[in-house]
This record gives sequence, structure tokens and C-alpha cells, in this order.
Amino acid sequence: MKKQHFLRTLALLLPAGFLHLYGQDFVNGSFEQNGGKCLLNASSQVFNANMKGVYSHGDNRKPDIMGNTCDHGSAQDGNWFIGLASNISGEIRSESVNLLLSSALQANKQYALSFYTRSRGLAPNLEIGVSSSDSAVGVNVYTVAAEQVTGEWKLITLRFTAPVSGKYISVKAVNNKHHNSGVWLDHFQLRQVFQTDDAVVVMPAPKIAKKQNEEMITKTTGAQPEFYPNPSAGTFKINAEGQDIISMTVFNMLGESVYSFEAVNNQPAPEVIDLNEQQPGMYFVELATPTGKVTKRLIVSR
Repeated sequence: MKKQHFLRTLALLLPAGFLHLYGQDFVNGSFEQNGGKCLLNASSQVFNANMKGVYSHGDNRKPDIMGNTCDHGSAQDGNWFIGLASNISGEIRSESVNLLLSSALQANKQYALSFYTRSRGLAPNLEIGVSSSDSAVGVNVYTVAAEQVTGEWKLITLRFTAPVSGKYISVKAVNNKHHNSGVWLDHFQLRQVFQTDDAVVVMPAPKIAKKQNEEMITKTTGAQPEFYPNPSAGTFKINAEGQDIISMTVFNMLGESVYSFEAVNNQPAPEVIDLNEQQPGMYFVELATPTGKVTKRLIVSR
């Protein structure tokens, strides 16, 4: 509920062009809509017939459909996942799939993509693209290096600007080292991206009911809280300029809360925000004081 409230509040309050919200997501991003068969080295025709909204193509065209009972480990999300490989039989060939979106991306707009990978011995590089066709590799927007893929499920997150108005995200396994390599894939998600250099929203402060054993915070100044250093490796100091902090929540690019604080019994606010356990990237802190709410950008950079 907090996540929905945060996104809805920003969408209503920010001026046009300040925040872009998109409803796109994958039709079958966790691969749960399939024929219920374990398929190793399936032909494109068989793969496409058994997997909704995911289309095989590429030089080799023999991707895999695996489930929790198929003797290739468990899915990261649900019961099913898929596999891609490259350099089969020593030849430089690649397997590719295109994942259908619920609606087309808009060219020149920014998006956040996340998915999980798990290596099959040696891992390939993964080229991520945007395509307008279900049978063609898209315009490359990001390459996941093989070194980022491990033997356990690992979350990959990236941010990109759509080069074309495509309705498909393409994933191609690529390795030019003349050895077999493979990767398992699961749980693809696409979310809206905040497109601002310094998001600041000021609104009336929420009314806080005075409860038993709790005191209402009443101090007021005109200064806005600041966070420094920004960017940082994960620790942000808070300068509230004498204001009392009623609540504070940090959201990632998917709109998920990763840190929160709420003053109870006149509890003092923390002096720092610790995001050292979070992945590098952009975050947004929504902070409420007696004079209103502000939402500002934080960048974790390592």
C-alpha cells in the first residue's frame, strides 16, 4: 500500500514531463504460462508453441524450458524458467528470445529492467535490446558481462533509454571464446523510471493525530532537508536544518521501500541513511516534516 501511495502521490503532484509512469510489463516474464513440459534444446517452433509471449530465434534456435521437477534446479520465481546457450559445438552461434510487452515502449523514454540469471557452467554475455519484431534481435541497450552471472540466482537491474518504440525486449547469449556457455533466466520485470535530476515535491504536511503517550511535532523552519554526500557509496548524512522529521521512506526504481523511519514518542530521526546493502543506482527519499513533504533523489555509486 505504501508503494502505491508513493507512486500515486508523485504522479498527481509533479508537473507534466517531470515524472513518467508507464504501465508496460512482460506478458509472461516469469515463464509460468507454458505447455507444462520440460524441453531441453527445443526447436524454435516447439519452444514458441509451448511458451506464451516469448519467441525463440537466433543462430542456434534451441532454447530450453525448465521447471522445478526437470532436474536442472529450481526457478527463482514460480515453477518455470528458460535457458539460453552460445557457441554450441565450438561454433560461434547464439540463442536469442524476444519477450513480449503488454504495450510498446516509447522511444527516448527511460525504463528500468530487472531479471534473474544463473550460469550453466560457463556463462555467456547477454545482449539486451529493444525490438519491434518477435523474430529479430533488437537495438542493443545494455550488455550484461558474463562475469556478472554466478552459479546462484542473481538479480540483474539496469536502466536504459528506449532507442525505438518496440514492443519486445530481446535477450541474446553471446560469447566469442569458442567454448560452450549457457545461462538460466527468470522473473523479468519492467517498471516506470523517474526522469529528474533533482526531484523535489512540496505539499501540505499530513495531519497527525495526537495519540496517548505520543507528542505532536510542531517545530517549523523554511529550510528543506539535505542529504550528503550525494552520490555516495551507500551512507548519506541527513541535514534537516532544525526541522523535526515525522517520517522518511526510501524507494528504489521499482517503487519498493528499502528503508523507512517513523517518529514515535518524539523519537529523534536517524543521522544517516544506510543503503550499503542496496545495489548501485538511483533511489528516492520521501521525507515528511511539519512544513510539508519533499521527495529527493539519492544516488548510490561504487
